[in-house]
Amino acid sequence: MASGAGAELAAFCDLVVATENAQFRQPEIKLGVFPPMGAVVYPRVIGPRLAMELLLTGEPINAFQALQMGLVNRVVPRDKLRETVDALVKRISEQSGPVLTLLKRVVFEGTWQPFDEALKRSQNIYLNQLFDLEDSREGLRALIEKRKPVWKNR
Repeated sequence: MASGAGAELAAFCDLVVATENAQFRQPEIKLGVFPPMGAVVYPRVIGPRLAMELLLTGEPINAFQALQMGLVNRVVPRDKLRETVDALVKRISEQSGPVLTLLKRVVFEGTWQPFDEALKRSQNIYLNQLFDLEDSREGLRALIEKRKPVWKNR
């Protein structure tokens, strides 16, 4: 059970893998208060209507409801959790670290900005920072040479 701040933490994560028996809830409304962080992050992650339902009722949602609304990326059997997370981490860690850092910055900052500002910022980082990375140039060379890139994480 991810309740209150624990459920909000999931909303702030880049990726969330839940087991089939996971539950998420924001019970604050039943105590006569509301979650200040959740009131801001949920509309951005799951949309305002689903956020309102979650926050106004205080009722728990199961893992499959969380998946359907976009709060989690995957739902797996409990005995497959470690294997699933390890495989996901492995696939991500095979990429260039600096490129991942720039991508994460663009996605995270862009989520909180108006679209036109986010697009300008993304284009600026793409044109003025991404191609300064050795790994970006290596990736393009590898594509042209039809081989797997060798990242130097620079």
